[in-house]
Amino acid sequence: MADHQTIPRRASMDLAPQADFLALGEPAAGLPLQQWLHAALLGAMQDGRLPTGSRLPPSRSLAQAHGISRSTVTAVYERLLADGYLVGQVGRGTFVAPQRGGPEPTRNNGTVIKASLSQRGTAMAEAGAGLRGCTRLFQTFEPDQIDLGLMPVGIWQMLAGKRAQLHEARLLQDGMPLLGYPPLRERLAELLATTRGQRCDPGRIVIVGSVAKAIDLLGRLLLDPGDKAWVEDPGPPGAQALLATAGASLVHVPVDEQGLRVDEGLRLAPEARLAYVTADVQMPLGHPLSAGRRAALLRWAVRAQACVIAEERDGDFIFGGAPSVPPSSSADEDDWLIRIGNLSFNVSPGLKLAYMMLPERLVDPMRALIGLTGAMASVFDQAVLHDFIAQGHWARHLRLAREIYGTRSALLREQLDKHFGRWIEMPPQQRGLSLVLKLRADVPDTEVAARAAQGGVIVAPLSPLSRQQHPQLNGLRLGFAAFSEASIRGGVEKLVAALDRRDRNAADSSTGPRRRQSDELFGRGLPATKKYG
Repeated sequence: MADHQTIPRRASMDLAPQADFLALGEPAAGLPLQQWLHAALLGAMQDGRLPTGSRLPPSRSLAQAHGISRSTVTAVYERLLADGYLVGQVGRGTFVAPQRGGPEPTRNNGTVIKASLSQRGTAMAEAGAGLRGCTRLFQTFEPDQIDLGLMPVGIWQMLAGKRAQLHEARLLQDGMPLLGYPPLRERLAELLATTRGQRCDPGRIVIVGSVAKAIDLLGRLLLDPGDKAWVEDPGPPGAQALLATAGASLVHVPVDEQGLRVDEGLRLAPEARLAYVTADVQMPLGHPLSAGRRAALLRWAVRAQACVIAEERDGDFIFGGAPSVPPSSSADEDDWLIRIGNLSFNVSPGLKLAYMMLPERLVDPMRALIGLTGAMASVFDQAVLHDFIAQGHWARHLRLAREIYGTRSALLREQLDKHFGRWIEMPPQQRGLSLVLKLRADVPDTEVAARAAQGGVIVAPLSPLSRQQHPQLNGLRLGFAAFSEASIRGGVEKLVAALDRRDRNAADSSTGPRRRQSDELFGRGLPATKKYG
């Protein structure tokens, strides 16, 4: 028997899949069984049916499945072990070893098959190509992240354990209820009324898996191919891509400090069928949609019979002042206003729940669409979230998060002002979980972002988010919520070092003094550090 070896950690034995039955085809007539089985197992490894780390069936099981003797299987296993194709683990089994050398396996005699996607499928694949899940640690100042360590995991596990008891098994049934867990919808209506001033019948609230799913469903329900839709410029690229893949012809309407410029929307496409705005905290500029712009937008919607989708982003995190409460809308305006928001991001991004607040006339069509597409959110997760809110844990968690995030926001603002001074402009009130900086026109944000990345920090430039390339859009977004005070101080120091370090490619001292890279970006270099305290 060959020596026992070790599979790399990525193919852990505890997690390796085991094939109790392995389809190998029929033995060829006249071919010895050992030769047939050896070739069949090698073929399964090469074409991916037995990937690296897979546990092979026990010799007895494989022999019984294919009507051959166990000794034949044992002999083939031993040969493959000796040749290095398999490795053995005492008491655990036999596994496929990492393949050494040779070309990657191909299909169809080496023919490369290209996916035959529709135009919509191609657009969706391209729009989503850069998206990623939370599979890594965040880099300092990466925007739109929260501190996962604040999640009261123990409380959540306790609530989930209670809901998982046998008498709650009905929550795990498939397909109920289509619009969401009724007690959560009722609790959410109360929460939105008290914290946002939004009165709503719970029957108009729909729970879905994410804001992206809400946009996708609304696009299918409201838009025909070629319909024009107002979107913010700059605005969230993911949401805009979803509307485009639903068939919308996007009309990029400029945004200023008051939000979407309705006058420009009327000039560009008064006949649009839909408008999409980020209301509480505009993405990416951070401004709220002013009361005047909101009123003008809804007046247009009523006249044009067009829907307004208002995404409520980061509205729970307004620092340095009281959050603005939007004025109540009239009954006519409610017929055309759709509010959507993320229910779970403030607790844990991995908990996929969001809400839609629909006009009454759209509730039944949305119910039918959700039933048709199977887009129901997990009722079990909804029930646990309901208990989390009802027992006061939601409010306590938000109070703690606001306190910690507020401290981190203030520290970041202080450190940036201390080191960068006159070269940046910050908003008087911090809204949301990313700080927006304006840079001077002669300091390109993309160049600053590139230098920062080389120094180990992530700052997101604003200019690439504008389709019309507005000259005044030159700035950065820095996240602060997910990072400790030490990380924020260290991150600013890294940013300063990246922008203020000497140019290694400059001429040596024999040909003249070296120029600092910050001289190139900031004219005369960074200002002197301010003194605090």
